[in-house]
Amino acid sequence: MASKTDPAIEFAELCTKLAASRTKTGTDHLADHFKVDAWSYEFYQILFCIIERANQIKMLVAGLPDAAHIAPDLTAHIDDLLNGFQPQSMMNRWDQHGATYVNAKNIQPIKMVSVLLRQHVSYPVLSEEEREDVLSQVADLTKWLEEIQVGEHDFIRQAIIDGLRQFSFRLSRIEWLGWGYSVASLKDVIGAYLALERGTPTDGSNPQAEAVLKRLGAALKSIYRSAGVTKDVVERGDFLLKAYGAASLFVHSHHGIAGLLTFG
Repeated sequence: MASKTDPAIEFAELCTKLAASRTKTGTDHLADHFKVDAWSYEFYQILFCIIERANQIKMLVAGLPDAAHIAPDLTAHIDDLLNGFQPQSMMNRWDQHGATYVNAKNIQPIKMVSVLLRQHVSYPVLSEEEREDVLSQVADLTKWLEEIQVGEHDFIRQAIIDGLRQFSFRLSRIEWLGWGYSVASLKDVIGAYLALERGTPTDGSNPQAEAVLKRLGAALKSIYRSAGVTKDVVERGDFLLKAYGAASLFVHSHHGIAGLLTFG
């Protein structure tokens, strides 16, 4: 049986990697770690993902009755940790600013709450091989889409390509798939798929569009299986419609956990 993880332990593990003392600025430290250019669009995406996940953990724990006694202290630790990603920490030496917040004192309580949180939301840990397999599938699909035309629906093809690139970036740099930012990033891809499906006749008059639907549908189902959705759920006829609704719910309200992981 595959090992399980949860939003809290994923976040704690990432922060532990970033906690190392570095004499370079916080900006350069994060840019080097995630292999992006400082203050680039991708850099801001990384910051957003970190801050978003921290706030999601606070929200999740606040909603657990059996965690009511620890929620205030946990929130205080997370808020203190987030100071490590504020402008002052980014512009100054990491060891003198950011690392004084992104430290074991603030990370350990997040690790501890994982025990409670995992009873309510958990998903498989992707091995490096499994992650690379998903990324390879996405890369192959993106390359194929770049070389095919779908006539009047070509703008939808481009939307699918853009969405897949976003998903690939988030999974390769943040390495989180099962819940949150990466899976929610598939919302635009699924939306484009559904739009293409609605606009494609079933009489065989647009074989290119039909080929896109077949290959993209299979790839999306494979990705969701990797994220812990069972095969029998993935193979349901309305799966992608429900997946789109769940991803939309996550994006707009951050309460899409049940929808993202349990499509029944």
